[in-house]
Amino acid sequence: MNSDCESGPPGPPPVLLVTVYDPVEAEIIAAKLRSAGIDSFLRHDALSTVYGLTVDGAGQQDIMVRPGDLEVAKAALEQNP
Repeated sequence: MNSDCESGPPGPPPVLLVTVYDPVEAEIIAAKLRSAGIDSFLRHDALSTVYGLTVDGAGQQDIMVRPGDLEVAKAALEQNP
C-alpha cells in the first residue's frame, strides 16, 4: 500500500527509511518494497509537486515504513535486482 502517512492504518506511526530528492526514484523504491511485500508511505513537500523544485530541501521525498518493517525494508533495498 502506497499512501500518505495520515491515511495509513492505525498503529505506531511510520518511520523514515530513506530520503531522496527525485519523485521517480521514490516511486521506484516504493515499487521495490511492494514487490518484497512491504507497505510503504511517501511523504513529500507540496512545493516540489506543484513547482517541481529540488532546491534547499524542496523536492524531498521521504519513504516511510512501519517500525516493524524497517530492518526488512533496509535489507530489501540493499539487494540487487
